[in-house]
Amino acid sequence: MTALAIITALILMLALVHVLSAAAAAKGQAVLAADLAALAAADTARGLNSGDPCTVAEEVSVRNGAVLEDCEVGGAHPTEVLVSVSRDFDVAALASRLSVPQLRAGAAARDYLA
Repeated sequence: MTALAIITALILMLALVHVLSAAAAAKGQAVLAADLAALAAADTARGLNSGDPCTVAEEVSVRNGAVLEDCEVGGAHPTEVLVSVSRDFDVAALASRLSVPQLRAGAAARDYLA
């Protein structure tokens, strides 16, 4: 009986590690998507690409498996772009939405990085 309890506890711990690993991987992918979206939008705001910066950010987010939650162009510098994305993940029928911190790109972005 004790062996069964130990095995059950180990299986539950492995399941928890699996869920946490999946959440960490989804967050890493969302951060990558936000970085790429912010950089593409900032390039568009600078005139290096044609189109609307937020539309470009949304397209890049979707191509990287994320959803653009917010996009702001301007701020301290006209080519500064602030984007926020999220990414869904599904582990053992647990669907959650993982929020990611906002990311900033553009000429004034270095003022916010420390």
